[in-house]
Amino acid sequence: MESQSVLSNFLLFAGGLAVFLLGMKSLNAGLRKASSGKIAGWLSSITGNSISALLSGAVATVAVQSSSMVMLTLIGLVQSQILTFTQSLGVVLGAEIGTTTMAQLIAFSPGELGLPLFAVGFFLSLVRRNRAVALAGEVLSGLGLLFFGLKLMGMAVEPLRTSEQFLSVLTTLENPVLCVLAGALMTALIQSSGAFIAILITMAQQGTLTLEVAVPLMFGANVGTCITAAIGSAGSMRAARRVFLAQLFFNLTYVIVFVTFLSPWLDLVRAISPSDAAGLPRQIANAHTFSNVFMAIVFLPFLPLYGRFLTRLLPDDPEETGRIPAVWHLRDSALATPEVAVGLARLEVSRMNKILGRMSRALPEPFLGTGRGRDLIYSCLPVAEGLLMREEKLDFLEKKVTAYLIRVMQEAVDEPLIRQASALMALAKELEAAGDVVETLLADFPSGEVSFELTDEGKREIGQLHEQVCREVAAMSLAIAEMSSQRAEAVLAEGRAFDRMFLELGFTHILRIRNRPESERTHDLHMELLRALDLLHHQAMSMARTIIRTADGGKA
Repeated sequence: MESQSVLSNFLLFAGGLAVFLLGMKSLNAGLRKASSGKIAGWLSSITGNSISALLSGAVATVAVQSSSMVMLTLIGLVQSQILTFTQSLGVVLGAEIGTTTMAQLIAFSPGELGLPLFAVGFFLSLVRRNRAVALAGEVLSGLGLLFFGLKLMGMAVEPLRTSEQFLSVLTTLENPVLCVLAGALMTALIQSSGAFIAILITMAQQGTLTLEVAVPLMFGANVGTCITAAIGSAGSMRAARRVFLAQLFFNLTYVIVFVTFLSPWLDLVRAISPSDAAGLPRQIANAHTFSNVFMAIVFLPFLPLYGRFLTRLLPDDPEETGRIPAVWHLRDSALATPEVAVGLARLEVSRMNKILGRMSRALPEPFLGTGRGRDLIYSCLPVAEGLLMREEKLDFLEKKVTAYLIRVMQEAVDEPLIRQASALMALAKELEAAGDVVETLLADFPSGEVSFELTDEGKREIGQLHEQVCREVAAMSLAIAEMSSQRAEAVLAEGRAFDRMFLELGFTHILRIRNRPESERTHDLHMELLRALDLLHHQAMSMARTIIRTADGGKA
């Protein structure tokens, strides 16, 4: 009978935990929908102010009731360069504070409210015509399931108060270090520090845990929750991985400090919390909140130093950094002198053209099987990935150059400078469009995978046009840097040879199809390559004409 009782209690606890996790999942989903995806936008607006970042992290975690979700969002923002690693540090501290609100709520023993809340929430969620009411119902039903799960777990652990075996296990866990390790392991397994701390508080409510055991277990939960960020940052750039390290080292420091001074800390918690038997859950919740707040306040003034330490520990990889879109020449300090600012914009647009030149040079490789199959600069990348990486750079730089030149033109400047700024905006747009040509070709033939290889004659013809286009694009870099009409005229003269070659080689390809079946099989690829080179050629010619018109005072 006793073994049956143990089994039934275990199943009741497992079912209660499942209901709790289901409720937490439903609650998180409802809160995320209610926030309408604004959490990422909210966090991305953070400036260098550490206090505002901390508050934002705390509020965001309270809003979605998931520090793991906030951490994953943060890693994504750093990975995509929307936030810097330094800006993310305050949010990490805030997320640790925000995650304590659930423990405070659970300490009120709300188990009896579970089913009523679930019933009200369920019926409200059926009101589909009113989205706000339906979302409120989803949140309430999730909260109800969460509370009901707590009640079931409480019923399951109540007999443990008189279990000699369980009391002997607790005696083993009187070692704080073992408690921390056990808490970290359990939290890593269920990937929810909130769920594990809820279990601790539920057991405390039933009188099966002491404060000396519960608090170190809770410390371990803070370490174990880092597993989600570790998984989320795997394979990311180093700045994003440092976000995980920031959370891990913060929580490890937190554990070391409070385990070292555990006895006086527990005495302080007892002094500022209810002291009766029913007050134990509140003591655990307060220990969780006060320790996180205390460590965040201690860390806050040292965040710049902390960031530099982590950067030295995991420094940026120069090759990885080089693949990240970034502005090289534009400087806000030059905006006060429009002539200098426009000169910097010319250098940036010229750099865009050099990026396009590298793309143009590598364009046929994935399709013709020429070259070594790896990017010339970033050997860790296949050629196709290198092309897409540079296309992203052109998109990024076009937006930055345009925004910068708009600010230049808002200053009181003379007409020739305004014309030049306008021309540079047009050139940046042309270069971005040229990058799209390459992206479209790669989308039509992913990774250059084709069923049949081009004939030797076809490869030779594509190679001739390709060399011509590369010469035109390379010549445009100096024309842009100097905004020289003479250099632009030379590009136009060079381009006349392309038109003749394009017509002649297109005709020979059609003739070859009549006599060579293999040419028919590769017709689509051959024509798409010709089309891509033709578009790049016309982009170069259009840019040259833009420079000439600007030098002529805007005349056609």
